[in-house]
Amino acid sequence: MKMKNIFFLSVGLVSLLLLSTACEDFLTQKPRLQQTNELTLSTYKGLSDAAAAAYTPLYSTAWYGRDFVVTADLKGGNAKISPITSGRFVTEYLWANNAGSTINLWSGAYDLIARANNVINALEGFSEPGVEQADLDNVKGECLFLRALGHFDLVRFYAQQYSSGTSNPGVPVILVTKIDKPARNTVGEVYQQIISDLTTAEGLLYPDNDHGGADPKGWANQDAVKALLARVYLYMEDWQQAADYASEIINSGNYALYDTTTYTTWDYGGVWGSDAGSEVIFEVYGSEGNSSHGNWDVISYIMSPGGYGDIGASYDVYDLYDDADIRKELFTSDADFPGALWSLKYPGKSGNLREDNIPVLRLGEMYLIRAEALLKGASVSGATALGDYNALREPLGLTAASAVAVNDIYEERRRELCFEGHELFDLARTQRSLNRTDFDGAVNEDIPFPDFKWAMPIIQGEIDANENCVQNTGY
Repeated sequence: MKMKNIFFLSVGLVSLLLLSTACEDFLTQKPRLQQTNELTLSTYKGLSDAAAAAYTPLYSTAWYGRDFVVTADLKGGNAKISPITSGRFVTEYLWANNAGSTINLWSGAYDLIARANNVINALEGFSEPGVEQADLDNVKGECLFLRALGHFDLVRFYAQQYSSGTSNPGVPVILVTKIDKPARNTVGEVYQQIISDLTTAEGLLYPDNDHGGADPKGWANQDAVKALLARVYLYMEDWQQAADYASEIINSGNYALYDTTTYTTWDYGGVWGSDAGSEVIFEVYGSEGNSSHGNWDVISYIMSPGGYGDIGASYDVYDLYDDADIRKELFTSDADFPGALWSLKYPGKSGNLREDNIPVLRLGEMYLIRAEALLKGASVSGATALGDYNALREPLGLTAASAVAVNDIYEERRRELCFEGHELFDLARTQRSLNRTDFDGAVNEDIPFPDFKWAMPIIQGEIDANENCVQNTGY
């Protein structure tokens, strides 16, 4: 419905303008104050600026700015509705989502994909005197990375995972921005496009790429592509490729694992990507100046008892930590609510709960990816799953283990990556049921696998507007 309205409004407006003017110049000249895509994307500066703008939707409330990350941990059992609840996220917590009540990642991610496509397609055959081809390639690589990330998060959220079958309905793969009614590609086809975009981007991007911005970790570069490829191949159960790409990041020397003095974020003003960001490969830079900023509806405000505080931490994850583990200090309580816990991973920048950087890819995950891949059949010279497991844990004050199994890696992923938007997808890709002990509610303590609920419902607006987009089974 929305797409139809846009189309007919555009045609009607053009018709009205044509009827109201006899000026021939109107047909050949752009109004002075009108900035079209063609004008914006006709120069290298315009293309570079448009690529920078393509990052903006990542910070939207529906995506890394809050809902996507919160939902993955809330439905995965790491988070729970706190006693401060205002009713937000109760539907997600109870696994009661329906097409009319689900987070709208769909619109935000396809907004980013549309922006990236505009740049990618405008770069075909583009040249400009004084601009090096390497600069143009870098811009294209950024947008390919963003397009891949958009499709990856969409297919993880709105489809059953790759391990459940590549022929299952995925999401529409969009490579050209236009008014259309696309059908859903299969999960396998979506992943093929993601891999194609990322492997192409790997050969185009600069090793370092900061756009001259405030946060060099907030822009895609070769390492960000390699880290995302490691994660994507893990989901595809291509253990060797996952291990190889994770090894490239581990062996690069560009990053250092957190230890007992650097793991916390609040000691560094609530910033992941400063001196405390030695692990961060790619993050979403939080700023109130971002046009997608959610005002009070941001991740730090919803997860802090000093803000809305709706999203608390579950004892199911808290009890997994040894007392000697520095990561156990990343939880806080409030005297007004005895026994309740909240995560301290997003304390706000310098106390400002309306801003926070959100890590997307970091070194700790690469060790965990490689350890899991090695246990499942990959081989990397000089690397062992036990070595990777201990390399991550020993700097945090823990005694070295003498053996490691796959379930140990799953638990370590939960400890290390909690509240960063992983647990729901980790359960689904490994085909494990959800079992919650610390749970508030009358139903849904456990969610079996398989179940239709592991794929979220597509938003009702898309189903109404696009008869070619079939809703997920069960909704």
